[in-house]
Amino acid sequence: MDTGNGLSATPKGIIFDLDGTLYHMRWYMRPIMFLWLIPHSFRLPRFIRSRETLAGVDWENSVALYHQIGIVCEALPTYSLSASEWIRWIQCDFYKAFVGVMTCMRYSRPHLNTTLNTLRQRGIKLGVLSDYGKIEARLKNLAIPVSLFDTIASSEEVGALKPHPRPFLEIAKAWNIDPEQVLVVGDRIDTDGEAAKAAGMNFVQINDRTKTSSALSWPQLRTFLAKCAE
Repeated sequence: MDTGNGLSATPKGIIFDLDGTLYHMRWYMRPIMFLWLIPHSFRLPRFIRSRETLAGVDWENSVALYHQIGIVCEALPTYSLSASEWIRWIQCDFYKAFVGVMTCMRYSRPHLNTTLNTLRQRGIKLGVLSDYGKIEARLKNLAIPVSLFDTIASSEEVGALKPHPRPFLEIAKAWNIDPEQVLVVGDRIDTDGEAAKAAGMNFVQINDRTKTSSALSWPQLRTFLAKCAE
């Protein structure tokens, strides 16, 4: 079949990004997290920027990755926190706020669960791969059943943040599906798209804000996925 987006055949597996893909990242998401993280709110943007410097590198496992995250954050001139104190803040405070704010993002993708269930009934393997952890807890707060996915994975927990292709290739291997038969759906070309390219997988971008010739809105993506399920 021709899906109308450059794919000539129905994918045997689809890997979805989570943040910005399975839910619309509303403008108020970060302010709510800032409030949740008081009195240490300004650690959030510094942590995210520091984390991005480690993207695309294979640290082999989560312990090594977190060690590097701690080192990078420890070097920040604004704070006198040790690497272990940063890691404790990330794993406790940051993730508590991140998981909690998901309840405010519920149902931002109308008919998402129905769309995913239709794909599963078609026999297509489904996975969610986020750069961040606590995926099952975040899906629960998003009201997205974990049971809709064959695989739930975190690049952080694997030790190789996007756009490194290893987490994607490991999912395809576990599914016993060739990479070229896997479709990646994500909101960022520089992470999801580049990782899919490096893994030899197809990629479709969802974009809620900017209209481009290639990116799809959520309604357009639903139509596209419906074609995959035919």
